[in-house]
Amino acid sequence: MPYISHHVDPAGYGILSIINSFVTILIPLMGITATSIITIEYYQKNSKEEFSSLVSSVLIIPLIAGLIFLIVSFFFSHPIATFLEIPIEKSYWIVLSVVIAIFTIYSEVQLSYLVVEQKATLYAKFSIAKFLVEISLTILFISVFHMSWEGRLLSWFIASTLAVIFSFIYFKKVDLITLRIKKIYIIAGLNFGLPLITHTIGKFVINQSDRIFIAKLITIEEAGIYNIGYQVGMVILIVVNALGNFYQPFLFKRLSDRSQKGDLEIVRTTYIGIAGLILVLIILSVSSPYLFKFFIDSSYAKGIKYVFWTGLSYLFWGIYILFTGFIFFTKKTKFLGYLAVLNVILNLILNYFLIINFGALGAVYATCISFFVVALIVTIKGAKLFNLPWFDYRLIPRK
Repeated sequence: MPYISHHVDPAGYGILSIINSFVTILIPLMGITATSIITIEYYQKNSKEEFSSLVSSVLIIPLIAGLIFLIVSFFFSHPIATFLEIPIEKSYWIVLSVVIAIFTIYSEVQLSYLVVEQKATLYAKFSIAKFLVEISLTILFISVFHMSWEGRLLSWFIASTLAVIFSFIYFKKVDLITLRIKKIYIIAGLNFGLPLITHTIGKFVINQSDRIFIAKLITIEEAGIYNIGYQVGMVILIVVNALGNFYQPFLFKRLSDRSQKGDLEIVRTTYIGIAGLILVLIILSVSSPYLFKFFIDSSYAKGIKYVFWTGLSYLFWGIYILFTGFIFFTKKTKFLGYLAVLNVILNLILNYFLIINFGALGAVYATCISFFVVALIVTIKGAKLFNLPWFDYRLIPRK
C-alpha cells in the first residue's frame, strides 16, 4: 500500500478499491457461503471417504454459480463498469474480477482446511508465497511496465491463478477430490450457506459499499484517499483474522466435548482476545501519524483521519467473529441472515445521510456504528446459546 501510494494517483487507487469491493461481493454470491459447512462437518465426520464426498460435492456449487456470473458479466460489462465509475475501455476487468472471485473461493477453502487440520507451517508457507508473488509482480508491472492500477490487478489475477492450482493439487494429494458427488451433500451445503448469503452481503455492505457511495456522491479521487486511510485502520484485521483462525477450531473442539475446564478456557481465551484487540487499536492509533509521514505519499495525507474509526470498527468486528462461532456450531445460520438484512438497511441509510452531512468521514462513522450493532446483537445471542461463566471471574484459572 505505501508503494502503490507513491506510484498510483488517488483516482487510480479509487478504481482499485471499487474493483476490490466488486470482487468482495461476488465471492458470497457465487460461493453461496456453502463451503463454510466443510469446517463444521470436519469435527463431525464419520469417515474420510464420506468427508471427501462432502467436500467434492460442496465444491461444485461455486463452479456452477461462477459460470453463470461469467456469462452475465461478459454481456453486461459496460453497464456494470459505468455504475462502478470504472472507465468503459477498462470494462474487461469486470469479467476478470469474476474469475478472481472464483479462484479466491477455492483457495480460501484450502486455507480453512489447513486451519482445522492445524497445519500452521503449511498455512504460513502458502500465504507468504502468495503474498511474495503478488507483491513482486505488482512492483514489476507498475515500476517496469508502467501499468499503474492495472498492474496491481494483474498481479492479483496471476497470484490467484497460481493459488487455485496449488489448492487443487493439495486437495488431490490429501484425497479430498473424488467423483463420489452426492446430491444430499450439495443440498446440505445450500441449506447451510443460503441463509448466510445475506449475512455475508451485510458484511460487504458495511466493509465495501462506502467506497461506492463516496465515488458516486463525492469523487473517485476521494474514494482513493479514503481507501488508504481505511487500509491502515484495517491493520487490526490481521489480528482479527489470526484470532479467528485459532479461535473457531479451538471453540468447536471444546463445544463438541463440553467440560467445566473447556468452558473456562473458552471464557478466558475470549477475554484475552478482546483485550489484545484493544491493545492493537491503541498501538495503531499512536503509530499511524508516523506511518503517513514516512511511508505514504503526501497526496493521501487526508486519509489519516479515517484510521482510528476504521480500527475501532474492526475491533467490534473481532468481537463479532468470536461470538459467531457459537452460532455456526449450532448451525443457526438463519439468525445471521435476519441480522444481515437489518444491518444492510441500517448501513445503507447511515452511509447516505452521514456522507451527506460529514463527507467521506461519514462513511467510516456508518461502518463503526454498524459493526457495533451486529457485534452487540451476536454477543448477546452467542452468550445465550451456551451457559458459560462469563461473569464469574473467580472460576477463570490464572495459570
